[in-house]
Amino acid sequence: MATAMMLTVFATCTRSFATPFVPMAGNRAAPEEMIGDPEINPYNILSIEPRTNFDIVIEQTKTAILHGTQTTMNGYNTGLEGGAIVVPKNARLSFNVTNNLRQTTTVHWHGLKVPNDQDGPFSELKPGTKVQFAFTLDEAGTNWYHPHTRPILPQLNSGLYAPFIIKEDYDSQYAGDYILTLDDWTLSPSGAIDDRYSFGHMEIFGNVETVNKRTGADIYPIALKKGEIVKLRFINASTAQWHTLSLPGHEFRVTHLDGNPLVQPYTTSSIMIFAGQRVDVELKGKNESGTFYITNERDLGMRIPVVYTGAGIEMNSPFVPPESKTFPEIANKPVDFEYVLNTQMTRGGNRRGMGMMGGGMSMEWTINGLAYPNSNPTNLHVGQVYKLRFVNVDRMMMSIPHPIHIHGGHFQVVSINGSPAPREMWLDTVEVYPGEYVDIVVKFDNPGTWMMHCHVIDHEDNGMLTMLVAQ
Repeated sequence: MATAMMLTVFATCTRSFATPFVPMAGNRAAPEEMIGDPEINPYNILSIEPRTNFDIVIEQTKTAILHGTQTTMNGYNTGLEGGAIVVPKNARLSFNVTNNLRQTTTVHWHGLKVPNDQDGPFSELKPGTKVQFAFTLDEAGTNWYHPHTRPILPQLNSGLYAPFIIKEDYDSQYAGDYILTLDDWTLSPSGAIDDRYSFGHMEIFGNVETVNKRTGADIYPIALKKGEIVKLRFINASTAQWHTLSLPGHEFRVTHLDGNPLVQPYTTSSIMIFAGQRVDVELKGKNESGTFYITNERDLGMRIPVVYTGAGIEMNSPFVPPESKTFPEIANKPVDFEYVLNTQMTRGGNRRGMGMMGGGMSMEWTINGLAYPNSNPTNLHVGQVYKLRFVNVDRMMMSIPHPIHIHGGHFQVVSINGSPAPREMWLDTVEVYPGEYVDIVVKFDNPGTWMMHCHVIDHEDNGMLTMLVAQ
């Protein structure tokens, strides 16, 4: 409880410092008669047949986030809503990507265990050019893809992201299968993205919050019947903000974290999801009529309608827990490498040439006292198990948790502040709170240079990034 209260204080202080709220239409709860047809939701992928190849066009688009306005943003066009990709597991996949933007970009397959030469951060895609990716995935789950051209913040902040779903065989047994991509935006009253906050040093928390790039009454509803179970796939595409989601009178059964199935699913009244993370839950219908709202801890437009449409067939969960894959005796293994996360002031402006305060001082985020590109890489051996410790000593001003993301594979959370993790958890992004530490274990199956960084994107852009070199 103390930690949750601390987070609320951090969020409130940082937002008032950076982005004052802009009043707008469409960010409040809508009367039930204004909610769209619950049976028509293009992000319900239950009936979408997985494909093994996609043509992806990166292009500029316009979206009416605020009523009566047009927001110019960037996006992926795959022929599915929101640039979604839906594929089967255990299949050879191919993606032909065309960049129609006027700027160079890259494609990072966030959460996917792919060969190093297929991990987009090292393959620049210049304007007007094409590139092909091809790989096989033996995993299933909820992931996403986004640019990784540094600085990442301007492109990710422009809406350039999309879901990447690898369907499990039993997913078709749910009554519905919904993608819910969460984000927050700093918008002017005219609906334009306010770039004044896209090149700073502090975390950027927006004044408008969206689900699948829609806010308030425009958010597509979830259809539910009494006794039925639907699957909800939450993706946090925010560049810094976390979201604590709840649904009054209901509970979520969490089945996956960061696309990885849980050996022991658990039931909770709320879920907290940090930048870069994904959470899959089951929601079972308890009523025959009425509309309820999934909301977060703020009132900036994130209200997902759950609309009851009668009585259905009583369902049991189709989820099949996996076998444990924890490493033997890992709790007693000594720490191989420790990474201290911190903030420091420097002179001369940040990597985007902008000073934060008088005297040319700027802020950078560090790992073991060094900011990228001056950080020291860690050399690892393919197939060997390593225990890594992340220690957050960052107490600068309004410090927030650092969600640390590793490319190229998944890791197991072993302990938090020396206490065993509450369950077997395999993640690719783990939050490390100020004054706390987290131990993980990781084993790379693919050789190459893999990025490890904070997924608060302004922290990453300003130094909190290093490389893990697996040979």
